[in-house]
Amino acid sequence: HPPALHRFVGYLEETAVETYGNLVEKAETPGTQLHEAWADLPAPAIAKTYWKLPDDATWITTLKHILADEAHHRDVNHTFATLPPDADNPFIADHMKDFDRAALERVQKALFSPPASNSDTPKQPPLAV
Repeated sequence: HPPALHRFVGYLEETAVETYGNLVEKAETPGTQLHEAWADLPAPAIAKTYWKLPDDATWITTLKHILADEAHHRDVNHTFATLPPDADNPFIADHMKDFDRAALERVQKALFSPPASNSDTPKQPPLAV
């Protein structure tokens, strides 16, 4: 029964949202062990790449992005739990915009980034989005 499974996953995601929210709150509160351990910890390189974070991003910034992702997953699953079987996917338009933007970025990088061995080659201007 897909609606029941979507509802179940929505509740699992809600638990994740609460967990990450708690972690962020503790990590931002001076005097807590998480604040002492994580306040100045840099974001991992993979997080900086995935979310396009600035070079000085912190682990707490990463946790906030994970929290936002989990909240989106929660909302999507609860939405699918309430949709009639023949309803259109209400998220497909945004998904396709994101897909198109990401595909364009990959093409630009492949076409206009200089080879690693010759970094003096000038880059071409980006394509319009």
